[in-house]
Amino acid sequence: MDDDELEELRERTDRGSRLDTAAGETDRGAFRESIAEHLEAIDAGERQKALSAWDGPLAAFVAALEEEEHADRREAIVDALGEELGVDVDDPKKSELLALTLRVGFQEVAGEDLEALREALREDAAKGL
Repeated sequence: MDDDELEELRERTDRGSRLDTAAGETDRGAFRESIAEHLEAIDAGERQKALSAWDGPLAAFVAALEEEEHADRREAIVDALGEELGVDVDDPKKSELLALTLRVGFQEVAGEDLEALREALREDAAKGL
């Protein structure tokens, strides 16, 4: 390995100091609290559960997946999403398919941030105990 490759490897594996880690945990806690507040607003009916996106090409892609003649392709995609998330998925409706796809995408690019959602959901579930 040359010096440039070693430097790139250091940058990819450098995790920062304990102070950086503590700051990140504080930020994550604040993010988790924000998620919890939005969950409460959704449960109270003060905030919508629905998501929306304006994307013609993606809408066309999803519409084609819904056609019976492309059921095998849809099933392969659904299976891949379920495998990626570690869940069994059985013929999801369009909104469920989109939610699964968003979860996989967020997991891929923001896994640690998505963990804040999981923590907020666990805390919310524990409130009922």
